[in-house]
Amino acid sequence: MTERFLSLGALLLLVAVTVGCFNSATMQQMQEASQAYSMSPSFKLDRNWRIAILPPHNGDDEVPGLYDHAGLLLMKPGCFTLIDRAEVELILREQRSGGPRLVDPHDMRRLGRLMNAAAVMTISVTELKHDDFFKDNPEQRDARLFVKIISVKTAEALYYAEGRGTSFEGADAALDDALAMTLGPLIRVARG
Repeated sequence: MTERFLSLGALLLLVAVTVGCFNSATMQQMQEASQAYSMSPSFKLDRNWRIAILPPHNGDDEVPGLYDHAGLLLMKPGCFTLIDRAEVELILREQRSGGPRLVDPHDMRRLGRLMNAAAVMTISVTELKHDDFFKDNPEQRDARLFVKIISVKTAEALYYAEGRGTSFEGADAALDDALAMTLGPLIRVARG
C-alpha cells in the first residue's frame, strides 16, 4: 500500500515538473519554431523602415482587405512607416500603363525608389479554398499566403514568411488569419 502511494506521489511530481516546463513562453517558442519564416540579418529593426505595401493578389485578382490588415499589423510595433495606399496605386497605374505588372525583385526595387521607400512588401495568396469535409458550412475557407519584404537598396529579401488560416466566417477571415500568422514573428521581433 505504501509503495502504491509512493508511486502515485512520484507520478504526480513528474506531472507537476513536466507542466512547469511547458509554460506559456516555452509554448510560444515552440509555435514560433514551427512557423515558416526567415529574416535577413540585414533587417535591423532598431530603426524606422519606410515600407510600400503592394496591392495583394490572389492570381490576377486584387485583395484590398489584406492591404489594410497588413498596414494595421505593421504599424503596431512602431518601427514601420507606411506609404499611403493612394500613392502606391498612383505609381503602379503609371507603371502599368507602360507595360506588364511588376513581378521581378529588381522592378519592385525600382518602384520602391520611385516612392522613396526603404522596402517593398508583397502579399501573394497561393490558396483559398473550401474544404469539402465542411460541406454543411459553405462559409468555411482555408487560406495560404506568402509575404515578402524586399530591400529597395539591395533587392535582398529581408523577410519571407508563409501563413495559413482557416475560418468558418468566410474568405476574408481566413486570409486575415493567414496574414497575422505571417507577420506575427516580425512584429514580435520588432517589439523586442
